[in-house]
Amino acid sequence: MHFKPIFYTCLTLAALVAGLFTSSLEPARRVDAWTSDLWHVLAGKRHEPARVAVALLDDEALAAEPDRPLVFWGPLYAKILARLRQVGAVAVGMDIQPALSPVTWMDIIGADTSRDFDREFMLELAKGKVILAASVSTESGEASFSLPATDYLLALPGHEADLGLTNVPLDRDGVVRRFAPALYGEGEPRLSFAAALAKKAAPDAPGLAGLDDRKALSPRPIPYAGPPGTFAHVSFARLLAPDALSDPQVQALAGKIVILGIDIHGAHDRLASPYSLPLFGAPKEFMPGPEIHANIIEAMLAGRSLSPVGRGAASAAWLPFLAACSLACARLGPGRSALAGGGLGLAAFGLGYALFLRGLLLPLAGLDLGLVAIWAGANAVRLTRGEREKAHIRHAFGKYVSESAIAAILASGKPPAPGGSLATVTILFSDIRDFTTLSEKLSAEEVVELLNVYFSKVCDIILANGGMIDKFIGDAVMAVFGAPLADPRHAYQALATALGMVTASREFEDWMQNRFPQLGQWRFRIGVGLHSGPAVVGNIGSKQRLDFTVIGDTVNTASRLEGFTKEMGCPVVASQTVVDMAGPGVVTGRKELAHVKGKSEPVPALEILGLAHE
Repeated sequence: MHFKPIFYTCLTLAALVAGLFTSSLEPARRVDAWTSDLWHVLAGKRHEPARVAVALLDDEALAAEPDRPLVFWGPLYAKILARLRQVGAVAVGMDIQPALSPVTWMDIIGADTSRDFDREFMLELAKGKVILAASVSTESGEASFSLPATDYLLALPGHEADLGLTNVPLDRDGVVRRFAPALYGEGEPRLSFAAALAKKAAPDAPGLAGLDDRKALSPRPIPYAGPPGTFAHVSFARLLAPDALSDPQVQALAGKIVILGIDIHGAHDRLASPYSLPLFGAPKEFMPGPEIHANIIEAMLAGRSLSPVGRGAASAAWLPFLAACSLACARLGPGRSALAGGGLGLAAFGLGYALFLRGLLLPLAGLDLGLVAIWAGANAVRLTRGEREKAHIRHAFGKYVSESAIAAILASGKPPAPGGSLATVTILFSDIRDFTTLSEKLSAEEVVELLNVYFSKVCDIILANGGMIDKFIGDAVMAVFGAPLADPRHAYQALATALGMVTASREFEDWMQNRFPQLGQWRFRIGVGLHSGPAVVGNIGSKQRLDFTVIGDTVNTASRLEGFTKEMGCPVVASQTVVDMAGPGVVTGRKELAHVKGKSEPVPALEILGLAHE
């Protein structure tokens, strides 16, 4: 297929527009989300946490207090908060929502106990370095808050200002990929748990700018530091141990924000993250909820973000890939262009991965669709045009070239070009001897019948030897060997055709005498002249009449040699050039010099008797 700049430019731009439109649709978003997950998995651990740590009420800690219900862990929470304060933690976020205090619970059941059961815990809350967890639900159409028990809420210095909403948006596949600094725009509380805790520890952190803007309500990608376990988990058991302050893991919490959470069997506080993408048969790995908040806070304090690339930048990134795909489709066949398109898709994936490592998310689903659209569009046009070209070739050559030759032309993928081109060919001219006298003995209808039968026989011979029937001139026929499909054996094939035509003419004589007895013992004879050399081959003519033919001195010489057969008195005469090109095995007879009109030097003419190879 010839390169059509305007067509492929339009195809590229159409694919770009289609890709940009598609990228905003849910299926494309899912593909981009899956691609982003794959980048996360490939990247693995990207940052070493330096500002946030996680402490968990895990199975080890629960085993140390087997008879204590979680509602009665207040005194232990108080001890943990005190230890964290002593070790130098800058702030503590409790991703544990104590919706009911033990005092309230015992009042409900009428138990007689001290009102000071949770006093130490509330005193620790009152010291002002703690953010408690809350949550909000809008399923009913109105915001419904789930807050800590009133006793704990009142103990907080900022009351509701010291709460953070732990809700994180789940994508449709249940994966946590995004967060919103603010989750509720009307009333308090409004900050997310991670944003409230980061603000408590470092109000001027670079990632906290714009918390009061409405933009803070829009979810944004979480710049995860790494897969589950990137943030080392310290068990509550270590914090509650008598020698906790000398424990290296506890001492490592100094100067950090510490998130307290629950990670025990049956607690269901593990969520799917981008690292949960199962690859190569690996099981899904879920991340504890506190570690998800830790990733968000760490990124906020470090000023890291994961920003989706805008449409303008995406267009600029996609365009070279789409243009390269168009060029490949223009230059290559369907199979190779498909491989090129696949390679471009992989290259785009590599570019996206490189940008991901720098905090940018390049959408690729729209680009992939554009690459497929270009390949499909280009090859659909190629197929349509190819079918038209095949039909044109069959129409142009079907009556003059053998079916095998047409198949070879189509298989070559190089149909004859418009206009003319120079080629080395062998030209064969043949006519019927004394045809004027013969036609005087027959009626016009009988002459036509005779010629039709004769031409049918000789044309079959020409086509069988790979020749092309160029034209009929009265009783003469002109055939070309070596065009429109190049054939290195064109001279040999032409000689075989000439000898075959002579044999056929002798057999035709019997038919003619039976069909036209009035001719008596008329002898049917033909003369054949051949010459090889360069000639102009192609579509030649005018707008009104255009034919595929051959012109040049080689044609004129072959025609003159056909006439020279009468002077030599033999049926087949070929030039020395034909014999030399045919190779060994040509049996020749007499040799004379033919003075051809238009040539200053005579042409060596040889009588052809046979082919030794046959």
